[in-house]
Amino acid sequence: MKSMKYFSYALCAAALAFASCTQPTNGNGGGDKDLVLSASKSEITADGTDKVTFTVKYGEEDVTANASIADAATGEALSGSEFATETAGSYEFVASYDGKESNKVKVDATTVSGLVLSVDKESIVNDGEDTATFTVTFDGNDVTAQATIVNQTSGQAWAEGVHTFVSSASGEYEFKASYNDMRSNTVKVTVTMEAVNPLVLTATRPRIAADGSDATSFKVMYEGEDVTDAAKIKNLATGEYLESNSFSYSGDLKVVEFEAEYEGATSEPINVGFGDFYKNVLFCRFTATWCGPCTSFSSVLSAALEQYPDRLVQVAIHQNDEYTSNNYYDFASYFKFSGIPAIFFDFDKEGPSAVSMSAADVVNTIKEYQATGAKVGIAMSSTVDAARNVKVTVRVTPSEAGSYLLGVALLEDGIEGPQNGTSGYIHDNTMRALATSLGGDSLGDVAENTEVVKEYTFSLKGYTDNCRVVAYVNTADGDVYATTNAASCPVNGRTDYRFETAAE
Repeated sequence: MKSMKYFSYALCAAALAFASCTQPTNGNGGGDKDLVLSASKSEITADGTDKVTFTVKYGEEDVTANASIADAATGEALSGSEFATETAGSYEFVASYDGKESNKVKVDATTVSGLVLSVDKESIVNDGEDTATFTVTFDGNDVTAQATIVNQTSGQAWAEGVHTFVSSASGEYEFKASYNDMRSNTVKVTVTMEAVNPLVLTATRPRIAADGSDATSFKVMYEGEDVTDAAKIKNLATGEYLESNSFSYSGDLKVVEFEAEYEGATSEPINVGFGDFYKNVLFCRFTATWCGPCTSFSSVLSAALEQYPDRLVQVAIHQNDEYTSNNYYDFASYFKFSGIPAIFFDFDKEGPSAVSMSAADVVNTIKEYQATGAKVGIAMSSTVDAARNVKVTVRVTPSEAGSYLLGVALLEDGIEGPQNGTSGYIHDNTMRALATSLGGDSLGDVAENTEVVKEYTFSLKGYTDNCRVVAYVNTADGDVYATTNAASCPVNGRTDYRFETAAE
């Protein structure tokens, strides 16, 4: 019995040893995650400019910034995650992280031929008009008309002879040319946004009582630095400079404009008002590229806005087409409709029938909702970083104390694309993304003339720079919303508080 017991122990030990020997591994010394090195491309031109970008992932985690990437043959580590060379040949790279080693990745660097690509501008503005023009030469002869230029960044090969580049999307773009089975050097073009005014003036209280005692103060920022004490603030109604950064008013004006001056720079003007905020009507329109009646209604709407402009903030919500937002069902589940075009004003679920409306009907409907007035004012600013992320700052000030909700959405304009019944159609106000819940995120109970500031971020990836941010403020009765005001701001731009200046 004792020998049988020892034999059983021996069998167990052998089984454990076998299991440990046959346990699958990730090739990195054990563990349950692989260290994987990948490259943005497998071939570059040995011109010292063309480059490959590596990514290192440990399981699902991107660890590129903390990993070491090295030439597998020489052991020489890269200074970052990119590789370029002027020496043709084949190279292999390997990454290491947390004591583990990745797979090897091969990159071929090809010889630079006598084919040379050049460009007249290395930087252009994202206005869709500023143009970079390429020239392709072979052994000193101009072969631009016979060459093909490839946008390496987008992967798009242009038609033979096409050699100009414009863009409405900022970023860095790389190009190569091909001719008679030869490939050129790489040329880079940077597309930038127009610079925003670095001098910014804000009022701590944009709305005050015109009683001579209620006051607001001002703040002046220059490139992110507070320069209030050194700046001059000008009252544009009188042309006079303030003796301090404080202002009070007693009189009949509805609004007074101010601007700041600092070291030769002048800020954009801002408003300080004493009465009602300017009322914009939020207009949600369900549409689609395949919808014939939508095209007809667009013409009616355009005619209405020519007669009565500057009161609508539009949001076009596409249904079942290439412009349909991931947030479509947020809107569709709130606004009930049986067909499109379907239109809704200020979150009122009882939308009129767009198909039966004339331009005069649209104008009268806008006026009806406008007459409810604005209980809050909205100001916005947005900046875009190098990665094309939009940081949005929304400022809300109530003229009537209450509980409010803030909705923020990203829209895109100027999209040329298909539309039933017409060609060369331009889609504007196209809903792209929501940063908040549909009805809006709660601002809580806010006192009169007390400003609330919120920040949000959007990515422009997949969109042009021709985008806008729309903010709307709702009140709520249970799960039913009513919009009291809305505003729109271009990306990389500003929109100040507005006040009513005359009775409609």
